[in-house]
Amino acid sequence: MVQIRNVLIGALAGVASAISLGGIAHAQASASQATQSTVTVFRPITLTKNTDLSFGTVVRPATGSGTITISQTDGSRSLSGSGALLSTGPNASPGRATYTVNGEGGQTFSISVPANFNMTRSGGSETITVVLTPTATTGTLSNALGQAGSSTFGVGGQIPINDTTASGAYTGSFTTTVAYN
Repeated sequence: MVQIRNVLIGALAGVASAISLGGIAHAQASASQATQSTVTVFRPITLTKNTDLSFGTVVRPATGSGTITISQTDGSRSLSGSGALLSTGPNASPGRATYTVNGEGGQTFSISVPANFNMTRSGGSETITVVLTPTATTGTLSNALGQAGSSTFGVGGQIPINDTTASGAYTGSFTTTVAYN
């Protein structure tokens, strides 16, 4: 009788284990986890041109060549080589192009200007190549995230002039682009 009782107790224990294991196996068949989602929204970035790039009025050299430079940092004009700089004339006063960037405070942005562009003589096909130089290639908007921010920068350049440069008014344009990094 003791033997039958031990067998029945062992059998019942096995059934209880099987039921218990079935419950554990069923609990492992799926799992759940809460997941957060986030987004940061920036106000649009804008670019405003405050002033154009102007080389003013210059006199070509009688012989030789020269280079007129407009500083990208302060807009000052200088001449290396031959020629002359005039402080009067039909063109706008010499100076660098200046810009204001507005957007999301505290954010960095890139500045892109072409390496050069051509100005063409009015009434002709002659060109002068302008080599551009920005004050920086990146910037940071003032203030902090959640507030409006602003920043300014300038673009200067250089033009060559020589004794064969055709007289006349030259104009051209280039595109400046800013973008959030």
